[in-house]
Amino acid sequence: MSERSKTISRLLNHLDARISYINAKLSVVVPSKIKALRLRSNMPRQSDLARAANMQQSRISMFETPGAANMTVETLARIAAAFRVGLIIDFVPFSRMLDWENNYSQDTFDVIKIDNDMAFLNPAAAGVMQIGGYLPLSNAMGAGCRSETIGSNAGATSNMGQRLQRATGMEHEPIQKMNGEQIDGREKRAA
Repeated sequence: MSERSKTISRLLNHLDARISYINAKLSVVVPSKIKALRLRSNMPRQSDLARAANMQQSRISMFETPGAANMTVETLARIAAAFRVGLIIDFVPFSRMLDWENNYSQDTFDVIKIDNDMAFLNPAAAGVMQIGGYLPLSNAMGAGCRSETIGSNAGATSNMGQRLQRATGMEHEPIQKMNGEQIDGREKRAA
């Protein structure tokens, strides 16, 4: 039996093996992404990011060291906000997680900041369309991909704007089809 087959067998049969595998992937890629974003930002020193995120520099150092820290969602959100980027936490097949790790390069990783994110700031002008939702979504594997919600999910996502408004205190306008009709059943208006 090959080493790969043994690993797959352990992952199929043991919860602890799956937990360890997932943690190993996250504990390498996430710290590398934090460091890559910092080096490409206007905060090239850890102390700059620490100040922007209202954290201690020693914590930033720990977060950039693979396997050195378990970060909470709150901590990741704080770091993302300091970088002026979004954060997605998703449940995916193991194959996609492996692709995520294998296709990642610290040398080329970068994220569009909110200040320059035209698909977020002005979706209609950017030509972004989503059926049944409020904000343009990107496929986590490829920038620029568009996500469409169709069928029975469309009603479930029509409340997304209300949830976002409650969570952020900001109003979120529904995305329109290219012909100007709104998908979620609200009034129609010209694009």
